[in-house]
Amino acid sequence: MAQKPPPNKPAIDDNIQRTVERTALRKVRSVLDAVERDEQDDQRFRQRVYAVCGVLVLLLILTVLILL
Repeated sequence: MAQKPPPNKPAIDDNIQRTVERTALRKVRSVLDAVERDEQDDQRFRQRVYAVCGVLVLLLILTVLILL
């Protein structure tokens, strides 16, 4: 004899669907957060590189001026 599905089967299916969607959204948000952190890290690194290059250029200019 086949068992009858529970009377609230659609509600259970909806709950499962919402749970799966929430889990997927959390994973996507986690990936996006990681990408944003990487972009911020890259931007900070570029700013430091530009600052170091600026200091080196100034030192080079000063050295040339002193040697002239």
